[in-house]
Amino acid sequence: MGTKRTEKACATRRQLLDAALAVIGEKGYSAATVDEIVEAAGVSKGVAYYHFKSKAAMAESILEDGIGRIVSGFERIAAEAPTAADALTGMIELFASTIFENKAFGRFFVSELWREGRVWSEAMRGYERRLLDVLEGQIARGQREGFARPEIDPAFEAVALVGMVLTGALYHLGDEGPLTREPLGQREGASGEAGPGGMQRGRAPGGKEEFIERIVDFVRHANARPGTLG
Repeated sequence: MGTKRTEKACATRRQLLDAALAVIGEKGYSAATVDEIVEAAGVSKGVAYYHFKSKAAMAESILEDGIGRIVSGFERIAAEAPTAADALTGMIELFASTIFENKAFGRFFVSELWREGRVWSEAMRGYERRLLDVLEGQIARGQREGFARPEIDPAFEAVALVGMVLTGALYHLGDEGPLTREPLGQREGASGEAGPGGMQRGRAPGGKEEFIERIVDFVRHANARPGTLG
């Protein structure tokens, strides 16, 4: 009996968080209401407040769950990767894949980073610090291994890397991003001629794999010591 109740409670909690993420991801944190969340979840407001004391508590749980998974993945990759370059590549792949597979979470995460007056819990701040620490550590490791340029500031680079992958992935997935726009070659006036570097101007952009490949290539070239890429 107790096990079934626990399973039902966990399922209801997950249902509420999924609904909250969908509503907040669409409307933004400030505009979303608990009434809209419970309607989307198909539960009563009383049930919602049994599991979460407020909308803010739901938001915290969404972030802690999502970022916690990313942090755990980053730490595992850092521990197992033979080189810093391999570790950073794996982290970029994991982070970008998470956003591509859950755009609503990515939109919510980036909006929370910039939301004025936000107050994060100690747990959330801990995840944020761990996320940046593991990236910073691998960039510093790359400097020790002779791959990354010595003048790079690992702390600054870690923050920049998070922002670039997060906003870059959301741009590609957005309503006006390359993955949802009509390919350039099919638009009125598009020539399909080769652009700089021989790239075809009319070629439609690729999906997640191509995005990750481009981001990894950019990061490697932006951070590598001259001559280390061959």
